[in-house]
Amino acid sequence: MYRIYDTASAIRQIQIYLALVGNPDIIVVPSGVYDDNTRLSVEDFQREQGFETTGVVNLETFDKLYEVYVIMRDAQDLNNKTHSFISFPILPGKSSEGMIHINKMLAELLNYYGYTHNLRESSFYSGESERALEILSEILGAEYNGAINENFYIRMTKDYDSISRFRR
Repeated sequence: MYRIYDTASAIRQIQIYLALVGNPDIIVVPSGVYDDNTRLSVEDFQREQGFETTGVVNLETFDKLYEVYVIMRDAQDLNNKTHSFISFPILPGKSSEGMIHINKMLAELLNYYGYTHNLRESSFYSGESERALEILSEILGAEYNGAINENFYIRMTKDYDSISRFRR
């Protein structure tokens, strides 16, 4: 799919993905030039994924590269957003600084979706928090098993960010 003669912008995008998900010992600079380090990084990624090692980014390689990139990018976003004040999983009946943030997001999301609630900006994972999370999990089609894990938090944060942008 992508080879040494392809467009600089396509190659640059692949290099951005490789810079995050590729072997950290192979330095890939998003230059738009399919250089030896780009080829080596692609080969290493293909080998790691169990693909044929060609150094050429075909559709299978690109799809997997993008999938892994999105997962790693979202994990970095989560680390940036939580500012290390939330530790997962968060269990019902517990209190933590992160619950103030989560309860605030829950209240705004439920307001947006037209649900009545009694949530307060509290540091406690209350029964009302739990009911709100159950409703939100149905709305988002996200798995919720009583504890707030990183994946559910990421999904909730993405939705919150989307409605926040919409309201501006």
